[in-house]
Parts: sequence; structure tokens; C-alpha cells
Amino acid sequence: MSPVEFVDVATAKAARGVRMVASGMVPSPWSEAAKGLFRLQGVPVRVVRYSRDDAELAAWMRADNVPVVFHDDEPPRVHWAAITTLAARLGPPGALLPDDLDHRVRTVGLLNEIAGEEGLGWNARLLMLHASMTSGGQRGFPLPVAHYLAARYGYSAAIDIDRVRARIARTLAALAARLDGGREYLAGDRPDALDVYAATFLTPLCPIPESDCPRLQPLLRQAFATAHEAMGDAVPRALVEHRRRMYERHLGWPIEI
Repeated sequence: MSPVEFVDVATAKAARGVRMVASGMVPSPWSEAAKGLFRLQGVPVRVVRYSRDDAELAAWMRADNVPVVFHDDEPPRVHWAAITTLAARLGPPGALLPDDLDHRVRTVGLLNEIAGEEGLGWNARLLMLHASMTSGGQRGFPLPVAHYLAARYGYSAAIDIDRVRARIARTLAALAARLDGGREYLAGDRPDALDVYAATFLTPLCPIPESDCPRLQPLLRQAFATAHEAMGDAVPRALVEHRRRMYERHLGWPIEI
């Protein structure tokens, strides 16, 4: 079995090991990070592309968001921290998350600044929604999609978009500082969970040409591009190079959704 195998829901339900329902329309950072964690750990994963209209899939997921990760007969995991902990447990000890308590606390804290509420991914999505709402749907997502996402993820007309930008900039600076001195990875001489999350969550803030993610539909490619237009200049070059290195060496290139 290849590290990441795309299958239908019946195949996934019948299988053992790690199975995942992930976004099949956009390179959602949460879905791409989840796939990347298991790939980095050398744990094969069967991936089902999410479809809102698939009743069998919805009944199996027991959730209305992705990714959802299953392992054997254990309850499904839906939160990035639980998914990360599972991936860490199934691979080499200490490879994905540090064994040292203080180091692990610092790492998980940074992961939350990337993947948690009001983190890097959350705020990049708010930039896309802001572009949609302030342009009447001419930029960003089409308005029906934007209104649906806004209700789920905390966007309103009262949002302080300057604060959103400032939080993104501070997180980027904190991550880039870990690459001072020409280091290739954020926490040491080999990649770990922090590298996976940093690389995958930078996708909305980077250009996404067709060659980088061939399955991404043009309308959604345009929506993702608005985050790059808003904050792409703030992404330090060291992080851009780190992202490229992670995908080429460890995560699989181009991005397959």
C-alpha cells in the first residue's frame, strides 16, 4: 500500500488501520496536515474524499467537518490535536512530538497558533471571507459559500481585519525565527509535526499554480489566491523555502486532493 491511497467509503469502512475523510475540493490545511503527519511517520492511510451529498459517508463520519480520522475500532478523531497525538503514537516514538515535556509543551503551543481557533489557518480563511464580502463575491469565495463559511468560522462585518493580519504576521515571524542560521527544519535536524503544520498551513498564503495542485478547481483557486494577495508579501522567504523543501522531500509534490 502506498503512503496515501485514495479509496471509496466502502473500502475504507471495511479496512483496518488508519482511514481518513479529507477535503477533496481544496488543499485545506487541516486535511493536508493530517495526511502529512501519517506520511511522515511512515503509517499508510486510506483517504476518502469528502462529499456532502454522500449519506453513507455522513453516517460513518458522525461529523460535519473534515478531516475525520479512524484507527481500527477506536472512536473517530476530528480535532487536529487528537489526530496529531494518534499519528505520534503510531510511528517512531519521539519522532513527531518531542518526548521531553517542556519541549513538547512549546511545540504543541506553536501548533495551536497554526491550527487552532484564531491561528494561522483560521485567520487566512478570514482573509478569504473578507475578500468575498467586501467585493460582493467578485473576489474570494462566491457569496453563498462565503456566507456559509462565515457563519461557521467567526466572520462578521465587525471583524478587525488589521488584528487578523497582525496575528498572521506574528505567527509567521515566530516560525521563521526557528530557521535562523540556515536550519532546514523548525525543531532540529529532522522534520516533525511542527514542520508538517507550518508547510501545509502556508498553502493559502502562497501562490497555487495548477502544476502545484492540479485538482483544485479554478473558482476555488481564485478564492485561495485572495489570502496570498492580502498577506503573501509578509511570508518570510525562509518559510517559503521550508515549505517547498517539506513538500518535495516528505509530503509529496504536487499536492494531491
